[in-house]
Amino acid sequence: MMDRPITEAERFPLLTERSRAMLRRLKQHANAPRWTYQCGERLDSAGLADVIAFAEQQRSQPRGWRYGEQPAWVGDFIDRCRCEVPFYRTRLSSNHIPTCCRNDLRREPWAFVPDSADLSQLIVYRTSGTSGNLIPIPAHPVAPARYLPLFQTALATHGVTQIGGDRVSLIQVAAQVSTYTFASVSTYLDGAGFAKVNLNPADWSAPHDRQRFLDDCSPEIVTSDPFALEQLAELPVQMRPKGILSSATLLLPALRDRLKQRFGCPVIDVYSMNETGPIAFARDDSMTDEHEVLPHNLFVEVLDDAGRLVPPGQRGEIVVTGGVNPFLPLVRYRTGDFGAMSFEHEIPRLVNVERRKPTVFRAKDGAAVVSISVTVSLFRIPLPFFSLHQSLDGSLTFRTRCDAVTERDVWHILVSLFGATPLSIEQVPWEDAWRGKSIQYSNEVEQER
Repeated sequence: MMDRPITEAERFPLLTERSRAMLRRLKQHANAPRWTYQCGERLDSAGLADVIAFAEQQRSQPRGWRYGEQPAWVGDFIDRCRCEVPFYRTRLSSNHIPTCCRNDLRREPWAFVPDSADLSQLIVYRTSGTSGNLIPIPAHPVAPARYLPLFQTALATHGVTQIGGDRVSLIQVAAQVSTYTFASVSTYLDGAGFAKVNLNPADWSAPHDRQRFLDDCSPEIVTSDPFALEQLAELPVQMRPKGILSSATLLLPALRDRLKQRFGCPVIDVYSMNETGPIAFARDDSMTDEHEVLPHNLFVEVLDDAGRLVPPGQRGEIVVTGGVNPFLPLVRYRTGDFGAMSFEHEIPRLVNVERRKPTVFRAKDGAAVVSISVTVSLFRIPLPFFSLHQSLDGSLTFRTRCDAVTERDVWHILVSLFGATPLSIEQVPWEDAWRGKSIQYSNEVEQER
């Protein structure tokens, strides 16, 4: 673990004069938000070569397979995991490939890192998912950079190309009480600018700075989530991105269509997880909710509770093998999400994926508090598990397991979010924290609206 902040040279090993100028433009922009985090891609020459090779494989290698079969690369991938990855070494036999899940990753994340990994490259992300269970995710710097060729594949289905270069190529938009915001550049996109911003007015010096900054940057691509995109559509921005990618939670078709009309560009729902990276993207050429499997190196199965493959069209749990992260190779990883598979097209599609959906709570004064804001506000509180429920009378019940000091910290955070809304905190048995994905957020008030 580093006990000092990393330098700009360490964050951006391949920074050029042009990309440094872009970084300075974003950081010093007159209308920029208050940047709260120093972020860097950490890509060196070998890392960049890896991402370029990954992009070429994404363009040239087949993404399809037939029901009951598996892509040709899967056998070799499993053999490598059996030899190099401690977690799989004692689990994978020649005739039995068991599934694994978030609980396995939560208990021993280090066991998923291959023996051959260069630990000087290790980055640790933390995610809470929908269950509120904090999970550290070991990652290689190429993992987030590999998202870009996958995004380009999805955009290309709408005739959209991402040029990069001397421009702001991508902005990630959030709408949360608080979140990390930062300016960065992408070496894979030839030094193009990248930024994450939060639409919360408290993050900006003046309310009009939000639209002025976004319009001046005029990003090629916007990535976001449905709630933030809805907030973005209400701002008087004039920017016209080439495409919008929505992930994290379900993008409903009605909102998608409104966003397409508002911004005059394709809006693509991407089904993704922190552990796996992008899994699939929505196809507009279908009359149903179909998501085409996106990466060339991801094998997707739909299994029943006993781990058996279900027939096409039958619902089950989505299970994946592969992924974008070399430090987290996944073999039959249970996502906790459900859907069916269709093999009617060259590339398999997931049908009617049931995944996490945002919950909007109401404070006593009627203000909306979206569930992700609760998650982010509690991010630094050591809670292994939590859930929040709002009853019809507006009262809140927070369920967790923690000591008295931590409970007091949680209380103060929730009061800061919800004001005078009636609130109770219930302590639950420890075993509740280890049950995997659960209904973390629920609200009887919104169900009645």
